[in-house]
Amino acid sequence: MCGIVAFFSRCLPMSEGVLRRATQSLDHRGPDGQGHWLSQDGRVALGHSRLSIIDLTTGDQPIASENERTRIIVNGEFYGYEDIQRELEGAGHRLRTRSDSEIALHLYEDFGTQCLHRLRGEFAFVVWDEVNRTIFAARDRFGIKPLFYAFHKETLYLASEVKALFAAGVPAIWDAESVYHAVEMGGHQVRTLFDGVFQVPPGHYLIATDKHLQLHQYWDFDYPTAHSGTPSRSDADYAAEFRRAGLVCRSRPRGEVSPWVDPGLHIDL
Repeated sequence: MCGIVAFFSRCLPMSEGVLRRATQSLDHRGPDGQGHWLSQDGRVALGHSRLSIIDLTTGDQPIASENERTRIIVNGEFYGYEDIQRELEGAGHRLRTRSDSEIALHLYEDFGTQCLHRLRGEFAFVVWDEVNRTIFAARDRFGIKPLFYAFHKETLYLASEVKALFAAGVPAIWDAESVYHAVEMGGHQVRTLFDGVFQVPPGHYLIATDKHLQLHQYWDFDYPTAHSGTPSRSDADYAAEFRRAGLVCRSRPRGEVSPWVDPGLHIDL
């Protein structure tokens, strides 16, 4: 678990002191070190509070691309990253670290927002693309890692926790309607308890430029309602199959594999 913060101002430069204060508020998420980066014009800021697990020596963040025109901060873990590291190096990338976090940076360079279809894991990350003057922020498919944002005084704020947004100057004001949603219906996928503070939903990414801010969905459950060419079955048919499966399980000697279970079953998420 790490903590990330990012700011993108449309007009005024950001204060390094504000960046450090916001990052420090996430120290409990990453007590092993903090990293900060402020753009030359002061309008973009990235902060990272690190819990060191992979690449203890060179894995500090933010991580910059070879030409230093793209930078990333990550909270989470990418699965199978060693294979992607070898693939990226074979394509000519020079990796600065052996951290799993760096693969998302170079995949973004190569594939843009489509890089998300190459990533598996539990993650929230923010990329600053200097060439296109774009913030690209994404959250994993199931929302295991948090990512909150607010737009206040012409500035976009992103962070792992809302307390970091408040530390950066976003007002902490209760949203009565959101409180009602939380009490009566268990919360909301996008809204939070605070006015003007939202979360990037699971399976979504956020794009922000000087002129616009948009949320896009890149993944969702896809369960077909019917298979082409397969005749429909009634509830009674399913109930009968369920009963048969139960009888087989109860009558089978211990250790014998059920004929109703496919040992090669694999679910690709």
